[in-house]
Amino acid sequence: MLFQSNVYLSMKQMLSKLRNTLSKSKNFFQRMLSDARSGDVSSKRVIGFVGFLSLLVIMFVNALYSKSIAPAEYLVDAIEYIVIAAMFGTVVDKFSNHSKKQDDEPTV
Repeated sequence: MLFQSNVYLSMKQMLSKLRNTLSKSKNFFQRMLSDARSGDVSSKRVIGFVGFLSLLVIMFVNALYSKSIAPAEYLVDAIEYIVIAAMFGTVVDKFSNHSKKQDDEPTV
């Protein structure tokens, strides 16, 4: 009986640690993909991250299998350029000066 309770406690502690780790991971990805100023999820960051994951998978698959199933080189290049453009847009957006005008009148 003592062994069963110890196993139960250790499983409970492991589940608690797993929940804590998953919560931290969720917060990490949410902060990574969101804009620092507004806190909204940035589409440029999401596109860049998904493109990066796509390139990672393509490179991994190409390393394991023969050249006959490799995707066309221009498709890989296109994803690469999309990722570069998304990351460049994110960097420019982060370091640009977002000064808001005081008056609400639209500019002509």
